[in-house]
Amino acid sequence: MQEAQAHSVKLAWHDVGAGNPPVLAVPQWFLSSRSLGISPLIQKLSERHRVILYDRRGTGASEKPGPPYTTARDARDLAGLVEATSLDGFVLLGLGVRGSQVALNYAGHFPQRVRALITIGGTPKWSASAEWPYGIAAGTYHKAFASVLADASEAPALPDDPALADAMRADWSDAGPDAATDILAHTLDEDLRPFLRKVVSPALVVHLRDDPLVSFEAARWLAESLANGQLEVFDASRNVPLQSPGELAAHIEEFLATAL
Repeated sequence: MQEAQAHSVKLAWHDVGAGNPPVLAVPQWFLSSRSLGISPLIQKLSERHRVILYDRRGTGASEKPGPPYTTARDARDLAGLVEATSLDGFVLLGLGVRGSQVALNYAGHFPQRVRALITIGGTPKWSASAEWPYGIAAGTYHKAFASVLADASEAPALPDDPALADAMRADWSDAGPDAATDILAHTLDEDLRPFLRKVVSPALVVHLRDDPLVSFEAARWLAESLANGQLEVFDASRNVPLQSPGELAAHIEEFLATAL
């Protein structure tokens, strides 16, 4: 694990694999490079690419300055990490709602650095409202995250894979329920719809057909609102970034082969 000074915060990072273009992965919610590094998806991608994994502020081995943990801060941190590590011409992979938010924010601000953008399980606006019926309803949100909102001590939705479960449990311990709750709240409040016109990189929006937290309509809206976006519906549940077989990696490779 290495450390980079990303403006006002130190971020932990490391890389796996080799090959171009490099892939920079943005973790979802409270997860860090620890759990991503042992995920089948990352392992598959690392067979053909250098994959850069890092811990967002407040998670993993990165500094934990305390809330608010906003998407804008995460995107600025990511810009600092890219500058500190001299990355350029990379594929930006956003995982989950939060990882996708950060990736979209960064790609809009620094389009010259991002060769392609991939979001998995993302949406430009997570919460439903009168003019955004594609978001998650308040009742569904509270039911899905009841244990977290109650200040749980155990990581939610642990996978069956023992190694992944242990890694996610350690990620949860590193972040802590307070930080995880703050990250969750700011993820729910984010609205990137007005910002999407700035994202011009070729973009693959992967929607998980059995995803209970992000609707197909939200993913379709996102893909159609990006200048060079395309939608891929993948038959899997929401834990696919951690437990996917090689099929998802193959879809990503097909996209990169045509987009770059």
